[in-house]
Amino acid sequence: MAYGKTKKGIVGRYGKLWTRVPANLKKLGTKDLRKTTGVYALYNGTMPVYIGKGKFSTQIREHNRSGRKSPFWEHFTWYEINGEGLDKEIESLFLRILPFYVRSLNRMGGKFTSGEKIDPCPSPKLHPRRKWRDSSCASD
Repeated sequence: MAYGKTKKGIVGRYGKLWTRVPANLKKLGTKDLRKTTGVYALYNGTMPVYIGKGKFSTQIREHNRSGRKSPFWEHFTWYEINGEGLDKEIESLFLRILPFYVRSLNRMGGKFTSGEKIDPCPSPKLHPRRKWRDSSCASD
């Protein structure tokens, strides 16, 4: 086992940048992958245009038939996620990290089911001749 790897991580199996051809879509429908859940991305070239979660085999094949998304992607990537409920959190993480114009086919942003938002310190008001001192947001 390689240094720093665990036997049971978040990601199980995965497929990276599979071309949207009938053979790959058929491979997703095999008994081995049919009911597997996780997160997936649809790509136009190397740019992700859609992020999704769930039974990715069914979802990706449905997007292949969809009139709305079908013309805009030609590759897909999928990740099997180990652990109940983590696929929603990971999808939300991807949706929040990637700017909306990159994932242009997603209608919604991601919402975390857990976690606590911590607000940043306010931006300093700089005076042209004075140096900024961080007194309002010092460590508590």
